[in-house]
Amino acid sequence: MAALAVLGVASCTMAPPVTTTVPSVELERYLGTWYEVGSVKQFFSVGLVNTKAQYSLNSNGTVRVENSGNYFAANGPESRIVGAAAPVDSTNAKLNVSFAGPPSPNPPGNYWIVDLDADYQWAIVSDPTGTSGFLLSRTRQVSPELYAELLERAAAKGVAVANLTPTPQL
Repeated sequence: MAALAVLGVASCTMAPPVTTTVPSVELERYLGTWYEVGSVKQFFSVGLVNTKAQYSLNSNGTVRVENSGNYFAANGPESRIVGAAAPVDSTNAKLNVSFAGPPSPNPPGNYWIVDLDADYQWAIVSDPTGTSGFLLSRTRQVSPELYAELLERAAAKGVAVANLTPTPQL
């Protein structure tokens, strides 16, 4: 059964670039802690475990973004970076995240919420090109079945899932 899910995802890896996001996001419900259960690794995230993002509201209306994790092991060296995000339209589904200076409120945005659980328990995030990808959960662990479903959903939304790997939460 798992092989079929993997084959199903592999056949979807040639999806077109992301063109849509969820219709809208209730920012207040999206705030809080999200655990990364899978991602397209970036140069700074290779080897990170226990990766999480904490979102809170800044006094100027932007969103405070604090990403953290440990290198290689639960007690490994900590990585932490703080930035800000600004919605680029009234849907709150497209944001610009910046870790170097204030975020731009101008479209198209570099953080697109392309799929979101109705109860805000998981989210799939990418960018307009589909080359970045993050599978986020309110819990540290997800079942293999949910992980496979998130991969399938990400592929259907145009995320390059061939480059997406699990993120260990130890």
